[in-house]
Amino acid sequence: MPFRPPLPLAQLRAIQDRHRGPDGKIHDADVLALLLEVKRYRSFILRTKQLSSEFKRPAGVLAPVYDEWWDTLLAEPCVAEQEQMIRELLEAPNKLRKGMAPR
Repeated sequence: MPFRPPLPLAQLRAIQDRHRGPDGKIHDADVLALLLEVKRYRSFILRTKQLSSEFKRPAGVLAPVYDEWWDTLLAEPCVAEQEQMIRELLEAPNKLRKGMAPR
């Protein structure tokens, strides 16, 4: 049975918001535990992406496994979201601040 597509951060936040009480806290211990577990997995995936340049593609029978792992890693929403955030941070500002010369 194939897995469902991974949830992007916006959908995870929506789930979190739907389970908040009037005081803003999540009182369902099971939902809180699941959300924290998802957060832990996303953190692990991002650390794996940081180290991925050190993982060399093996020769032989493990090469297709490596290729599938790499494609799966790049398809994770948290990896795509982080790469988008980095691109946005590195973009030139729309309006130059005082004292900034154009690039």
